[in-house]
Amino acid sequence: MSDALEQVEQLLEASIDAAVILDEDRRIVFYNRAYEAMTGLRGRQLKRRIEAGAHCYEIFPITICEFNCLGCKAMEVDRPLRVDEILAERGDGEELTLIVSANRLNQGLIIESYRDVTADARIQRRLKVLLERERRAKEHLEEEVSARTKDLRQAQAQLVHQEKMSGLGRLVAGIAHEMNNPINFVYGNVDFLGQYMEDLLALVAMIDESELPPALRSEMDARKSDIEYDFLVEDSRKLIRSIRAGAERTASIVQDLKTFSRTGGGELQEADVVAGIETTLNLIGPLLKNRVTVERDFQPSLPRLVCNAGHINQVFMNILTNAAQAIEGNGTICVRIRRTDEPEGIRVEITDTGAGIGAEVMEKMTDPFFTTKDVGEGTGLGLWITENIVRAHGGKLAWRNEAGSGATFTVELPIRAPETARMGLAGGRAEPPAAVPSEAERGDRA
Repeated sequence: MSDALEQVEQLLEASIDAAVILDEDRRIVFYNRAYEAMTGLRGRQLKRRIEAGAHCYEIFPITICEFNCLGCKAMEVDRPLRVDEILAERGDGEELTLIVSANRLNQGLIIESYRDVTADARIQRRLKVLLERERRAKEHLEEEVSARTKDLRQAQAQLVHQEKMSGLGRLVAGIAHEMNNPINFVYGNVDFLGQYMEDLLALVAMIDESELPPALRSEMDARKSDIEYDFLVEDSRKLIRSIRAGAERTASIVQDLKTFSRTGGGELQEADVVAGIETTLNLIGPLLKNRVTVERDFQPSLPRLVCNAGHINQVFMNILTNAAQAIEGNGTICVRIRRTDEPEGIRVEITDTGAGIGAEVMEKMTDPFFTTKDVGEGTGLGLWITENIVRAHGGKLAWRNEAGSGATFTVELPIRAPETARMGLAGGRAEPPAAVPSEAERGDRA
């Protein structure tokens, strides 16, 4: 058992999640470095409290500890347990949101692990507020346009799209701008902070190597021991590296937001479609995470397009979001990009493994305000807007069901869009795209 326990400890030490091994009395037998960081306690402080016999809930209190210890429950039912979004309080008073898991080991031991999802929880709460506002705005829009004629409804839909794009662009650009300033401050100064720290450490090292009066040397050694000097040196370097990594990740997210919100003021400009699709996939990550796998099949040396970049990004955002929502449970989205010669341009095929498109839906896919979703869940404008943007760029939008399951949307775009692409929408209706025979049609999509 000791060898097995040692292997478990090695695995936990390598984990990015905080983890502990507890005995039957809920005293800590082992903890990893991530747990030490999460508690907000210094290494010596944590070690002393554990050696003094403190229980796990006295060191790092979690909401469920007060009434139902997850580790005790896992031992009682003899199977792994997990609880999502549990509140905990760190030693410095900061509240954390955790995913807590527990599993029983032999000889009366328990493993508990804690994944910090505080940042994700805050973002999700903010997104819920924004989505609720968007849902209410869509409901209000649907109530207004339902009483109008078909021609007036189409005109209204164009205005709604322009306002939506403008408002979304301002919102995303504003968020990106507000995040950019503080993250630039952090990222721009972390290297200086690291250098200053190294200079101070070099100064201390020089003093250590110098001859000092015995009394002063003894006082310095005692002071270094009190502040745990060696630990501070090692931990400060780790903290600086962590700050730099976090700043780089945040800067990458900000850049994705800025890229997606950049509409070019209605002007045509060169755009990299591959980069636009990658940015879109990053932004819809929460829809795909741990559920949908994205397969990429990009032809090398694809040409750049002269287009309304913001509206083309919106096209792929609509199609990819629909593809993700069409997949129930686990599935795959395949994005295939090829160059075309007649006319010169590119073809983007997006295939999902969802239920496919029902026969009754096939011919109404791009009708304005047609949707199979519940009231308040969709306006029915997404694919109508998508088709108009593609047509305004001189391109083609088509869709079909696959033989096995799922659907494929194909977007063909020329190298240079006509001037009508400045606004992204064109009047009138195009002929319905070609579709596979009805016997292959199934499912639902809107």
